[in-house]
Amino acid sequence: METKAERRASTRKPIRFPIRYSYLPPEANPPDTRTLDLSAEGACVETLKPFQKGASVAFFIVTPENQVIITRARVVHLQRAGYPPYRAGVRFTHLSPAERAALQNAIEHAAA
Repeated sequence: METKAERRASTRKPIRFPIRYSYLPPEANPPDTRTLDLSAEGACVETLKPFQKGASVAFFIVTPENQVIITRARVVHLQRAGYPPYRAGVRFTHLSPAERAALQNAIEHAAA
């Protein structure tokens, strides 16, 4: 049996953080959803509305300590997981070094 090669830059952990998202430019009231798995490089996101592959999306990730990390991401793939939700794989494109460190710290604490 052939195994699927990991193509991600870093391994994702099964972490469920609440998030808000918005296409760019941002909307007034972004919808709430959550991550299904997460790394400092990207995430699998559960969403009620399908994303468009290649779209640029703004994310507001809320850590268990109620720290909000704001980033942009590119939609890499979309999968229907039911009707709804959908699952979107996203790669973060705009995350400062400080925000990346804060996100990595939150992931490590949540996974422990």
